Amino acid sequence: MRVTRAKASDNRPRTAPARLKPLDFPQCQVQRDPKGVDDHVPDFYSLLVGLEKVISPRHVEALKVSLSGEVELDHLVPSEYLPPIEWQQAPSSALDSPQPRQNSGKLNNGAPIPAHKDFYDRAKELLYHSDTAFDSLSGKGAGHTNATPSIRLLHSHKFYQHLLLMAEYWDTSKDAYTKSTSDDDADDDGKELYTGRRYGAPHEMPPEYREDTVCAFAELCIWPFRCNVQTPRSSLTRKLVFRDRYVPIQGVTSAICRGATDRQKARRGVLEGPLMGIHCRNTTTFRREGQANGEGKEEIMDLLFEVGAALLVAQKRAREGQEEVRPGKDCFWADGGTRRHLGEMGGGKQDRETNAWAKQLIAPVDDAMEGVEMEGGPGGGGGSSGVPSEEKPNLFSSRKRKQRPGGAQQAYLDAKPPESAWENKVEYRMIGKEPGKGVDCVYLLSALNHHVSLVKVQVRDHYLAAVTRGEELEELQEPSSAGPGPGQGWGGLKVERSRWFDLFVPEERAQAMRGVWGAMGWLMRSME
Repeated sequence: MRVTRAKASDNRPRTAPARLKPLDFPQCQVQRDPKGVDDHVPDFYSLLVGLEKVISPRHVEALKVSLSGEVELDHLVPSEYLPPIEWQQAPSSALDSPQPRQNSGKLNNGAPIPAHKDFYDRAKELLYHSDTAFDSLSGKGAGHTNATPSIRLLHSHKFYQHLLLMAEYWDTSKDAYTKSTSDDDADDDGKELYTGRRYGAPHEMPPEYREDTVCAFAELCIWPFRCNVQTPRSSLTRKLVFRDRYVPIQGVTSAICRGATDRQKARRGVLEGPLMGIHCRNTTTFRREGQANGEGKEEIMDLLFEVGAALLVAQKRAREGQEEVRPGKDCFWADGGTRRHLGEMGGGKQDRETNAWAKQLIAPVDDAMEGVEMEGGPGGGGGSSGVPSEEKPNLFSSRKRKQRPGGAQQAYLDAKPPESAWENKVEYRMIGKEPGKGVDCVYLLSALNHHVSLVKVQVRDHYLAAVTRGEELEELQEPSSAGPGPGQGWGGLKVERSRWFDLFVPEERAQAMRGVWGAMGWLMRSME
């Protein structure tokens, strides 16, 4: 997406945009009773898929979620994979800094482990002041009156491009409001004018701006690990398989995947994973006036979408070694285009009766339409009036109308099955999961407002089977002899979230990169 340079340096007075309200974040704090493993809980399938319009904490209770917020990074990621704070300094000035792990090893894709210099080169650019980076994008050189020392954005150029677009709705650092004193129009006297960086209110920002910014930030962090950000091309790949339904998950943007280790597959653009998910939401208000923290409908929905995004990543990772079973397989109504309709089914007494009934039903229509040639092919597209083509005046005889090759109606007439819910160029792998353990640690890069957070969700295999195949959680619970902790029972889902890091604050940008770097180091570790 191209940056509008004129806007980046426009300081002329203009109509004031709406003032920013105080930032709001979801405040759900869900803790399950450690002794309540065998307690009765509502059936989450009927509760979530049903026609209930009132969202309440019972929906979170049905999923058996335990949420912890403001968790330190060294508790989300094993400390031996988390870069030390000293890595934000140049390698020459931090030779005695602690090492998170031996740099002589290899990742699970055969690439060398990213070193101190790789981290420092990117953290140095993230620690630039936002105004300095924006001036570099807008081409302000040494001749400009407000020029700053020239910098080069080698790794973060794309990130700052998209961050500048977000700043036009969120950045209040240069806001200045004045009263109009124009003598040309008396009606404008006293009108509030504005000079600054913003051109609109936060709720007016297109969601793509946040998604592009977060994806560019993720690319900045994961490129040294030879990984890429993969964006789903179909909306069906963003839906959670919930028993016999596809549940859309709002805000599922992309996934972080590893490049294929096979050279031929890598040339075709095949990816492996996913390793992490990226989840962006456009919500800015989470509770109404008078509602306490955790009672707002929007913040409960936000938590449900975040949990659903983590389960979607876990489902894709669990597809390793499996083959897709598409809906309608081996069914007459989705047999791949052989167009076996009611009058063409064969075999069995019931089928013969149905065939006879269908022929009697369509016989009067065939007699009435005999000798009438319709334009537009099947369905009468272009000739719906029922007038023979010979009697119709041809107003466009010089050119022929082209038939649309596809569409939902034509797919239905051709009796084709639904599109695939699996990505074409992604080989699903459970990269980073410890062998022999029935728990998969799923990481999410979650984004709200102009902030990001690292989320860790521990998904047990039987919990995922209950969601995907519909097995009851109560039948799968096997409490240990020591007794499970909060949210750690066999039927629980443990969710941990770091604090929110502001992308407009250099120090917090570097801290967010430190968390993503540590999570990637743990997922990409070699297990040989």
